[in-house]
Amino acid sequence: MNKILPLWLLSLIAALLLYSAQSLAETPSTGWLSHEDHPPVSVKLELTGHYEAERNLLPALLHVELDEGWKTYWRSPGEGGIPPTFDWSESSNINDIEWRWPVPSRYSIQGIDTVGYQGSLTFPLMIQLSPDARQAQISGTLTMSSCTTVCVLTDYPIDLHVDLDTLTVDSDRAFAFNPAMGKVPREYDSNNVKQAIWSDANQRVQLTIERDSGWQEPQLFIHSNNEALADAEFSSPNIQVEGNTLTANIDVSHWLDLPDLSGAELIATVSDEKFAAEYKIELTAGTIANNAPPLWGILLMALAGGLILNIMPCVLPVLGLKVQSLMLSGAHEPKVVRKQFFASSLGIISSFLIIALGLMALRWSGGSVGWGIQFQNPYFIAALVAITWVFALNLMGAFEFKLPSSLSTSAATAGDNSYKGHFLQGMLATVLATPCTAPFLGTAVAFALAAESSVILLIFTALGVGMALPWLLIAVFPKTAKLLPKPGRWMQWVKPVFAIMMLATTVWLTTLLKNFISNELFLVLTVGLSVLTLVIIGKVHGRKALFLSIGGFLVLAAVVGTTLILTADRWVNKLPQDHQWQPLTQQRIDEAVASGQTVFVDVTADWCVTCQANKVGVLLQDPVFTALGQKHVTRLRGDWTKANENITQYLKANNTFGVPFNKVYGPGAPDGITLPVVLSKDNVMDALEDAREQ
Repeated sequence: MNKILPLWLLSLIAALLLYSAQSLAETPSTGWLSHEDHPPVSVKLELTGHYEAERNLLPALLHVELDEGWKTYWRSPGEGGIPPTFDWSESSNINDIEWRWPVPSRYSIQGIDTVGYQGSLTFPLMIQLSPDARQAQISGTLTMSSCTTVCVLTDYPIDLHVDLDTLTVDSDRAFAFNPAMGKVPREYDSNNVKQAIWSDANQRVQLTIERDSGWQEPQLFIHSNNEALADAEFSSPNIQVEGNTLTANIDVSHWLDLPDLSGAELIATVSDEKFAAEYKIELTAGTIANNAPPLWGILLMALAGGLILNIMPCVLPVLGLKVQSLMLSGAHEPKVVRKQFFASSLGIISSFLIIALGLMALRWSGGSVGWGIQFQNPYFIAALVAITWVFALNLMGAFEFKLPSSLSTSAATAGDNSYKGHFLQGMLATVLATPCTAPFLGTAVAFALAAESSVILLIFTALGVGMALPWLLIAVFPKTAKLLPKPGRWMQWVKPVFAIMMLATTVWLTTLLKNFISNELFLVLTVGLSVLTLVIIGKVHGRKALFLSIGGFLVLAAVVGTTLILTADRWVNKLPQDHQWQPLTQQRIDEAVASGQTVFVDVTADWCVTCQANKVGVLLQDPVFTALGQKHVTRLRGDWTKANENITQYLKANNTFGVPFNKVYGPGAPDGITLPVVLSKDNVMDALEDAREQ
C-alpha cells in the first residue's frame, strides 16, 4: 500500500500540471469593440492560433458588423469615403501587417460612385512577427469610415498580447479563415491582360482581359499603390464582353492635374460569379477609340429629335399660329411666302442657339444644366404667360386699342404678316417645345452637354434645323401653301378658335406658377387675367361679343361638367387614383434591390407635357397600373418641377439631362433598364418582368 501512494501523488501532480498548461494557453481576441458615439459599427480582431514559422506569419481575422444601410470602403473607395486603416506603430516585435481585401461592391448615392461593403464582412490579415520573436504586442488604433447619408470616422483601440509558447489553435477561427480568404481575389498571370492602354488625350484607361471559360457578368475595380495616384479617381468602368474577351474603359480624374499614367502600375480586380482575380498591369501610352457614336450620327439624331418635336404635345398649343400663317400665306406671292417661312425658321434656330448659350453659361458657372430647366424658373413662366396672352389677344384683334408701348412694340405684330412677326412665332414655338423630350433628342442633348462648346452649338443648331424643317420645306417650295383653302370671311370664325387655343396655353402656363407662388397670389392672378381678358374683348368687339364670350364659357363649362358627371364611372375606372410614391434616392434603390424588390423610377415634372402623357396614357392604364401596385414593386418618383440637385445628379449619372426619365431595377437588372422617352405598355411590362427575373 505504501508503494502505491507515490503513484497516486505522481498522477495528481501530472494532472495539475496539464490543467495549468491548458489554462495558460490562449488564442488572443479583442472581443467585439464598439463606440458609444457610433453604435451602428462593431469590430473584432482575433488570431486563429496558427503560426507559420518559416515566414513568421500569424493569420488573423478582422470582423466588421455594419447595421442596415451603413457601409464601409474598399482600398480605393471611389469618389467618396475613406478605406479602413490600422496604425500599429505602438506595437512591438511586429514587422508588418498585410491586409487582404475581399471583392467589393459598387454603390451610387446622389450621383457619387463609391466602392465598398455592407452588412457583415471579414478582412483576413497576415501579421508578420520579428525574426526569433516569441512574444509580441499588437497595439494601435483601427480607424473605420462608415456612411449612410452621413459619414462617420470611428477609432477603435486595439491591444493584443501574443505569446507563441502558449498560443493554441482555435478550430472555429481557423475554419472561418479559409472562406474569408476565398472571398479575396487570387493573383493571376498578367499574361491574360492582352492590352493595358493609357490615353492622355481621353484621360482614359482601356484594359483587354481574356479568360478561357468566358465571362458572364464581370465587375472590375482599379487600385494603385503609387502615392502619386492616391487621389486619382477611377470611374465605374464601361465593360463590353465578346466571347472570352473583356474590354473595359475607365475614365480617370484628379482634383488637381492628373499625371501621365504611361508606365504606371495598377492592380485590376475582376470578379465574375465565383471567379475573383487580381492582375498586376503596367500601362502603355496609346490611342483609345471613342465608343460614343460619331458626331455625324449625333447630328442626325439631333435633326430627327428636332423634327419629332413638331408632333409632340408640347407644340400643339402653337398649332393655331402655324395653320393661320399657312392659310394667310396662300394669298401671297411665292417670294413673300419664302421670306416669311425663312423668318420663322430663323426664329426657331435662333432660339435653339440662345438655349445652347444659356446652358453653356450655366455649365461654366457650375450650375445645373438640362433640357427644359428654364421651366423651373417662375420668372420665365410668368414671362411666357404674358407672351402667350398677348398673342391670344392679338388674334382677337385686341391691338386696335393702344396697349402700353413696352408691351405692344415687340408683340403687336407677332400675328401679322411682317417678317418680324413670323420670326417671333418661330421663337415662341421653340420655347413652348422645350417642356417635351422627344425620341433621339435626349441622346443628342446628353452628348452635347458633355462635349466642348463648339460641339454644343453645332448640335443645338441641328436640333433647330430639325424642328424648322417643315418651315424650310415650305420656304423652298412656297407653292405648297396654295394647296390650303384660300383666306376669306370664314377666317373670321377660325381666328377665334386659334385665339382660344393660345388662351388655353396661357391657362396651362398659369397653373405651373402655382408651384412657386401662394394660393392667394395665384387666385388674384387668375381672376385678374380673366377679368382683363373679358374687358378687352368688350372694348374691342362690344358688349354683344362680351356677353357671347361669357355665355359661351358658361355653356362650355356646363357641357363639360355634365359630360363628366354622366361618364364619371367610366372615367374613374380609366384614370384611377395614382399609387403612393416614395421620393427618389439612390439609397432607396439600392436597399429595395438588395431586398429582392423590383424598383420603378419615374422622374417627372409638372411642366413636362410628355411626362403627363406618359402618366395618363401608360402609368395609369392597365396592365401597367396593376403591375406597379404589386407588393414586390417599389415605386420611386423624382419631382423635377423645381430645381433639385439630387435629381439633377441622378439624371446626370444616367447620362441624361431632361425629363421624362424612367428606369426599372431589380434582382435581374441591378444596374437598371432604361425605358424609352415615350412609354408604351409593352416596354414597361417587359422591363418589369426582366428586372424581376434572376
